[in-house]
Amino acid sequence: MSNTTHLYQHLIEKFSNYSIEELIQLNNETVKGQGWGSAKATFRTAIITAFSRKGIDLSQILSKDDGFTTVKSIPVRLEDNVLIPLSY
Repeated sequence: MSNTTHLYQHLIEKFSNYSIEELIQLNNETVKGQGWGSAKATFRTAIITAFSRKGIDLSQILSKDDGFTTVKSIPVRLEDNVLIPLSY
């Protein structure tokens, strides 16, 4: 397995113990930061997966176009179990 796969699996395990508020804070800090490359993408994917596994509705930060699903890289807040994008 690649290092990215190992990192993702490690993060998924770690984030399963985070509260939703901790995940929101982590997401918001991550999307505001610059750089990181593929490690940042892996980190953010693990955060989004953790939200999904906790039953959080991601529909407001997802878009589908021509069969591809994109997750907006934007700070969020939780409202009625739905992640809502924040304005910058």
